[in-house]
Amino acid sequence: MKLPLTILLVLTGAFKAQAQRTFDVTIADSTYHMKQYWFVLYTKGDGPALDSLTAAKLQAEHLAHQDEQGKRGLIVMAGPFGKNESGWRGMLLYDCDTEDEVRNQLDTDPFVRAGRLKYEIRPWYGAVGTRLR
Repeated sequence: MKLPLTILLVLTGAFKAQAQRTFDVTIADSTYHMKQYWFVLYTKGDGPALDSLTAAKLQAEHLAHQDEQGKRGLIVMAGPFGKNESGWRGMLLYDCDTEDEVRNQLDTDPFVRAGRLKYEIRPWYGAVGTRLR
């Protein structure tokens, strides 16, 4: 069975990515330097409702926590979702070596500790130097 070139390239990159965080993918005459990041999806937690003063305090601590990680280069992108019925609250993109390293950072988030946010972590691959415009 012959696989289409794009599927073969994706599979080749995926196998290489399992062994290391960076790898190159060549498509036609372009080579992309790829890197593994960690995509985090914050979802609504099961913790108790908070009064407005406690919620405001935790929000400030949550933002300071993320700001500190951004300054250290651990979080390379973050932001909240608009209102939705899926329970999605926000997303983060971490530049860390391991999932455990990301989990350790997330478990110190004040909203996670209070049970107001839960999270899912997945490996995500992006071309180095890609930017939002």
